Amino acid sequence: MVEATNGFWNSFGKALSDGLPNADDLAQFVIRGVQVIVVLTITLFLAQRIKGWVTRLLGRSRIDPNILALAGNGVFLLILLVGIFCLLGLFGANWTAILASLSVVTVAIGLAVQDVLKNLVSGVYLLLERPFKIGDQIALRTVAGKVEGIDIRTTVLRTEDGVQVLVPNTIVFSEIVTNQSAYGTRRVALQLTGVKADYQELHHLVLEALEPFEEVAHTPAPKVLIQKVDAGSLTIAVEFWTRNGSATVPDILSRLQAVFPAAQMTITTSGST
Repeated sequence: MVEATNGFWNSFGKALSDGLPNADDLAQFVIRGVQVIVVLTITLFLAQRIKGWVTRLLGRSRIDPNILALAGNGVFLLILLVGIFCLLGLFGANWTAILASLSVVTVAIGLAVQDVLKNLVSGVYLLLERPFKIGDQIALRTVAGKVEGIDIRTTVLRTEDGVQVLVPNTIVFSEIVTNQSAYGTRRVALQLTGVKADYQELHHLVLEALEPFEEVAHTPAPKVLIQKVDAGSLTIAVEFWTRNGSATVPDILSRLQAVFPAAQMTITTSGST
């Protein structure tokens, strides 16, 4: 029994010692580990510094902030890929096998996230082509609002009700988009029903209501048309043009409502001209 136990422990100790790395293997492992740490540290340091340098350099040219972010992130990713390739070279990678593996992985990822990639490509196109810019008033499908941002995946709109709408870039890219700020003015047409006023003073009252707003254009001048005359009330159409500024259509509506408190107002047209 004792001899069997001693034989077992001797065999276990010999197997354990045979499995330990020798001095040369251990030294090679430590060197490889140090190389990995050094290469990763240098890569991240250079990527961050060059990204900041490119962003500052392009920022002096007053380039759109979205373009700055796109360029900075692209440079960072490029340098990171170079660092990964350097690491693979240190370990004696088989480039043919790596490229073949990357091709398979790329196809698989592309199929899995094709919608994301479509939005990505569309976002890059919108950032470079700039069919509209941040601050413009646009409309597409059933959504209209002010452009607050053009991200890689979505375009951010703020409606007149203060609601944030995220529109996928593929929709913005493929749909008909109306840029209501392209020419600097917007045409607004209103219909007021139940107006109780002398029709001879009607035009003067409307002009007086619009007078406080500097953004309302004088050329062409605002128009007031009588559409219907009922017993004791009128239905009128009011058309005017506003320049891009701080005044909003709701502010003008509030002013008109104060002048004609019994009237009901409907916006029939609001667009660029």
